[in-house]
Amino acid sequence: MTDAFQAAICHPGTMSETVGFTAYRRVLRAPHVLPLELSSVCARLPVGMGAIALVLYVHGATGSFADAGIVAGAYAVGLGITGPFLARVIDRRGPEPVIVPGALLGALGLVAVVVLGHEDAGPLALSAASLLAGAATPPVGGVMRQRIPDLVAPEDLPTIYAVDSIVLESVFIFGPLLAGAVATTLGAGAAVLAMAAVLALGTIWFDLLSRNAPARREEGGRSGWLGAMGSPALRVLVLSGIPLGACFGALDVALPAFGAAHGSSALGGPFTAALATGSALGGIAYGARPGVLGSPARAVLVLGSVQLLTCLPLLLVATVPEMFAAAFLSGICVAPLITVRYQLARHGALAGTGTEAFTWIPLAITVGASAGSAVAGPLVQSGGWRAGAALACAMPALSVLIALAGRQVLAEAQPEAATA
Repeated sequence: MTDAFQAAICHPGTMSETVGFTAYRRVLRAPHVLPLELSSVCARLPVGMGAIALVLYVHGATGSFADAGIVAGAYAVGLGITGPFLARVIDRRGPEPVIVPGALLGALGLVAVVVLGHEDAGPLALSAASLLAGAATPPVGGVMRQRIPDLVAPEDLPTIYAVDSIVLESVFIFGPLLAGAVATTLGAGAAVLAMAAVLALGTIWFDLLSRNAPARREEGGRSGWLGAMGSPALRVLVLSGIPLGACFGALDVALPAFGAAHGSSALGGPFTAALATGSALGGIAYGARPGVLGSPARAVLVLGSVQLLTCLPLLLVATVPEMFAAAFLSGICVAPLITVRYQLARHGALAGTGTEAFTWIPLAITVGASAGSAVAGPLVQSGGWRAGAALACAMPALSVLIALAGRQVLAEAQPEAATA
């Protein structure tokens, strides 16, 4: 009988206090948590706004969707290639040299996109400015997740990681909506300038709050040139995260294609919102009962398997209402999966690489999403929307197989309490 189980028997109120919505109330009432999460939403919101704002502006400026896609892609590439490097600098020198200077430089890059567009600059110049904006954007999410263990009690870590996963979902729900609303009312250029303003002001707000929050300075370890990727557990999480992201990327193509086959490709937006809503509700449920699936190493396999099952109904839908229901169902496991991946990354990270480790987790999903969209495009073009949906269904299976192959490494990357 484990000590935790004995404690639950001797003190039956103990376990009930750490689960359910009482845990959410306790976490959100903890000092610094709610202000930091709100400020991190603002700092991260431009990432959700980026694709829509840049595509609308560049298409309006050049008249070419091809150029618009290249410029928006440059922004995403910039985010990907520098995120882990900036996080490594933060791990070694603290956030002060990176967070605010990076946000200001990123905002200048976005302003440059608008200025160059008004000057009828070509796609190369626009892409360079967009690449700079993405590359300079600081990894606020990684900093926030690294700070989390200093803000709440250990038993509340799964719940607060679930909160951060839901926050991330809100970025990709409200970011595109905000960009679209500003572009419609004030113009597409204003949407890009709004990105710049939100990035700068949100990051400054987050930095001011984080300076007053408790934080321990972690001693750097000998991680070598691999940095955080020197951790075997993180390598398993990153490799298994790529096909998981590919599932989402395939759906980014398949859902609008289904909409086009049933009246309008614009239905892809509401379908994606339904998926994100399912993810948020799944994250809330998991955060309320984080131990229901066992240890994080076990939960990542269970949730990955269920993710496959929840995607299968996408292949069977025939009407728009059915697709809304299927999209919602396919998102149920997304936020819980991200939550348990954060837990495993935290315990599996090498000493002094926490921020970088937390940056690799969403980056793997982003890279996978880009690859999934690239592969799904030709598939949908030749085989229809169901071909893209089939790809989306296959990817969680591949993710589970990779995690299963590394299950021993993942099991070692969790505290004894979690394993018990």
